[in-house]
Amino acid sequence: RTKSPMRVGTLSPLTPMGSSASASRPIGAGGDKKLSVNTMHRGTSDSSMGTGGSQSKSGSRDGSRTHSRDRLNLSRPGSKEGSMRDMVRNFEEDSAMAKVKAVSHGSARHKAITKVELQVRVKTEIGDSVFITGSIQEFGFWEARNGLELTTSPDEYPTWSCSAQLASGHSVEYKYVVVRADGSHQWEASIDNRMFTAEGTVLQLDDGTFNEESAKLLNKDFVTVQPEKKRFIADAEAAIEESDTIYVMVLRLPLISQRDPTTGKLSFEWLSFVSDSTQRENESTKVMRSMSRHAGYVVESLRSLRTRCRVIYVGALGIDVPEEEREEVTEELMEKFNCIPVFISDEMRAEFEDFLHEILKPIFHFVHPTGAEVCRSFASDAKWQLYSAVNREYCKPVVQNFNDGECVFVFDLGLMMAPTLIGSRARTANICFFFNTPFPSSEIFRTMPVRKEALRSLLNADFIQFHCFTYARHFLSCCSSLLGIDHRPTRGGLVNLVFNGHHVHVRASHVGIDADTLRRRLQEERVLAEGEAWAQKFKDMKKQVILVGYDDMEPLSGITLKLRAFSAMLKLFPEYRTSAVLVQVAIPLHDSRGALMHADYAGEVQMVADQINAMYPSSMMLLQEKMPFAPRVALFAAADVLLNSAVRHGLSLVPMEFVMSGTGPAGDVRPVGAKQGALVLSEFTACSRVIPGAVRTNPWRAEDFAKSIVKTLRQPPHEKDHWHRQQLAWCQHNTVLRWAENILVDMKRVRAGMIEAGEDVTRTASCRVGLVKSSYKEISTDMLKVFEVNEAYAAAKTRLLLLDVDLLLPAKSEEDNEAEKGVWDRTLRSLEQLVGERGNNVFLLSSDSPENLLELLGPKFKGIEEIGLVAEDGYYYKWPGSPQDRWDQRQHVVPQWKEVCSLLMHAYAQRTTGTEVDESQVASITWHYGSSNPEHGLMQAKELLNQLNDTLAHLPVEVVLGKSFVRVRHQGVTKGALVQHILQHYSSRGGVDFILCLGDDRMDEDMFKIIKDYHHSVQYRAVGEEEVKEVKVFTCTVGRQPSHAQYCLYTLEEVQELLSGMSLQIKRKLRSAATMLGLSSMGAGR
Repeated sequence: RTKSPMRVGTLSPLTPMGSSASASRPIGAGGDKKLSVNTMHRGTSDSSMGTGGSQSKSGSRDGSRTHSRDRLNLSRPGSKEGSMRDMVRNFEEDSAMAKVKAVSHGSARHKAITKVELQVRVKTEIGDSVFITGSIQEFGFWEARNGLELTTSPDEYPTWSCSAQLASGHSVEYKYVVVRADGSHQWEASIDNRMFTAEGTVLQLDDGTFNEESAKLLNKDFVTVQPEKKRFIADAEAAIEESDTIYVMVLRLPLISQRDPTTGKLSFEWLSFVSDSTQRENESTKVMRSMSRHAGYVVESLRSLRTRCRVIYVGALGIDVPEEEREEVTEELMEKFNCIPVFISDEMRAEFEDFLHEILKPIFHFVHPTGAEVCRSFASDAKWQLYSAVNREYCKPVVQNFNDGECVFVFDLGLMMAPTLIGSRARTANICFFFNTPFPSSEIFRTMPVRKEALRSLLNADFIQFHCFTYARHFLSCCSSLLGIDHRPTRGGLVNLVFNGHHVHVRASHVGIDADTLRRRLQEERVLAEGEAWAQKFKDMKKQVILVGYDDMEPLSGITLKLRAFSAMLKLFPEYRTSAVLVQVAIPLHDSRGALMHADYAGEVQMVADQINAMYPSSMMLLQEKMPFAPRVALFAAADVLLNSAVRHGLSLVPMEFVMSGTGPAGDVRPVGAKQGALVLSEFTACSRVIPGAVRTNPWRAEDFAKSIVKTLRQPPHEKDHWHRQQLAWCQHNTVLRWAENILVDMKRVRAGMIEAGEDVTRTASCRVGLVKSSYKEISTDMLKVFEVNEAYAAAKTRLLLLDVDLLLPAKSEEDNEAEKGVWDRTLRSLEQLVGERGNNVFLLSSDSPENLLELLGPKFKGIEEIGLVAEDGYYYKWPGSPQDRWDQRQHVVPQWKEVCSLLMHAYAQRTTGTEVDESQVASITWHYGSSNPEHGLMQAKELLNQLNDTLAHLPVEVVLGKSFVRVRHQGVTKGALVQHILQHYSSRGGVDFILCLGDDRMDEDMFKIIKDYHHSVQYRAVGEEEVKEVKVFTCTVGRQPSHAQYCLYTLEEVQELLSGMSLQIKRKLRSAATMLGLSSMGAGR
């Protein structure tokens, strides 16, 4: 009798999937057939799916089988008895190995059994028999007549069939053999070994035609899937070009608007922080509250960019322009100044500024809102709606004149809604929002009723610029606590947030001044003359120590704190009572109606100043005026120390001007008596953290403030000279022009990086605006196109659907439980249709227990046996076709390590409010902190993660940080590991045409990674000899980025829409089949 070949090391029935034991490949009558280089075997091992190995070029299933043909001659027995002895020995060795690995299916006590039903179409002659033989004992260890004999009947011929009871969960290699009547054997020599994995209660296998592969997976060399290349924003190249256009949006244009009293014609002139005309210096015009000298100076200094690109200003004029003059004024301003005016009525402007300065400004300067006026301002049809309406008026000129890809600079609190309003129309705009004010802590910001609306609008910008990282940190904290958006540092020094698929970058760098212009103007005759006047004045007063303060007359400037600190200095250090003088310049502010603001505070300041002068005569000079440039810088040059006592200050350029006004480089002309002045700054100002050598102090502690002043006055000359040179160099290097150029280059670099990465910036902007009220925090820009999924689904014949059950549940609502139930019922109906369609293999994946998962589906779910279920992140699974009480395990876990984890987790739970420990799962234990304070919970989670890693380093467990939880799980018990097992099972049967995988958190990333790597190796599927179809793979995350998933959906509703779309394809097929059947019946009737 002809002997079938056998190989040493065959897989035993107990050999677990993924074992290194090799199975032999029988040789047919024609000898060993050479493998195709482009063919990937159906029995793909774990390593071929990207988890620790690579597929061999010959297409073998694992590394241990690469040299199978080289070992073939050594494994051929000399006799039948020798062959049987080898089989018994191999079986015993493999059985022992399986026991060591302790892999179990079903319960720990009873081995799970799968009934495997096989059939194949074979044309035979009378007297022929058909056997199945393979790598397990039941199939005869590749000995044909020891294998399983197939049967047929006259009605079924040429289909032969058989069945076998096999241990579940193991891979089996096999082939069919025709034993002729004369005793000869016909092997399936033209194909590689067939393969299956026994899973479920009943496994039905249709192997098609004898000696022909019904389907196989291919990796076409001419269609190679390239690995992703990681791109960094800092790697993109960008530069400012003449063709660039920047729109600078400000509340008020940096222009002086005057109407000639004789002709009645309007005239315009640039407003400069350092005045450009003697006439304007001599004017004593009122300083308006909305006309911030510092922010206005920064805005106007952006004119310097006009030498390199086009700069267009957009803002109001501050005066009422009649309707009939507006067109002429607009043309004149655009032609002469490149400015576009925004026309707002006086009444509307006054109400808008009242809301801005009385409500918003205090909140952003850390003043807790407690009055009823605050609530009324944010109520329906109140000032917040007016605020939004004014923002729309400012955005109209930008939208009307915008061209694709242009940049927009938006300045300050008054225009917080501009990023959304511009992005909704100018969808490719590159928007940067500038905060010249502080940003409050989350505890204060969250008291604002429109907190989320404001944050979402700001997050529609591409860049958000702060002058101090402290304020940037407050902003990031608000995004985390109010919107649940996490941030991460990026290469290049920026901080990145992802909001509705839109990447927002936060930047913290302090602006400087126009040092070159200021240095030139300091040598003008007027400045020198003013310097002589101040020197003579102080000489007449017999004062040698000059202290100076320069602030707005408002409570936030902290002038009274400064005066009390000066009084404390004179009290504690008597030597300065006759030699020191404080010159305090307090600039009165007026509202848009011209009324003096903060009159009560001005009276308080005057009273304290009078008290100091009464106690220490001639020690205090209080000047309540707007001081022109020349006398101001001359005063700075004569001063020893500049004092700043601001309670909160976002942007102050006075300290930089003070530094530049002192003794300059050799060759520079300075006023008489110019000194190397020092800085004593409030620690609550942004500039105190960036100017080198500045003495920072707490203005609320008068004695400490006083001691800081005296310490500065007593500095040794060499130390004073050192710090002055450092400060001078910093101011000359960090100019406003350099600051603006760096921001613009960063904006262009980020946009270029997005385009290089393949992002559609137009669609991204559209998504981010359309979803301002979305409850989901992060959405990928690679949006899953439902129609593409439906097309691929309809074209496929075999499909694999892996769905996270959490994505199918409706959002919880306390009000409308009936609506939730209706949504869930529709989802279950869609699932029933998907499960029931021929060719579909559907798995629901869950972190919950099997009991809870079955309870969720309910007793009325019709496809409970046909659907695959995965519980406890892959520890338990129910294979499609198994009854609902049949749950298998890929490995049996004895979690003795859980006791240690429980002690540690409960210790952290006792010390962290809002946390809990979940010990209900067999192979894992979880510490949840979702209900705790986000920052404290995350901090504790990271510390717990480190402690668990140190404690459990020697144990077979993994410690993972998930979405608001820390989990310790047994090694190998993951969704990814089970998905890999599922992929291997279907790959061994020729694969599938369509794979859809949906997930939503970090715990799903290993699943996405495995499918991604699998798709790199498997791109096509051959059905028969001619038909080759592309394998369509869709991995999709919901509300989470970055991710290994290819695509993303926005909301849970879109997941339900996706499932409904696929179930609709099924209905269309059924209707089409019914129509064709009806037409066929009508034809037969005729």
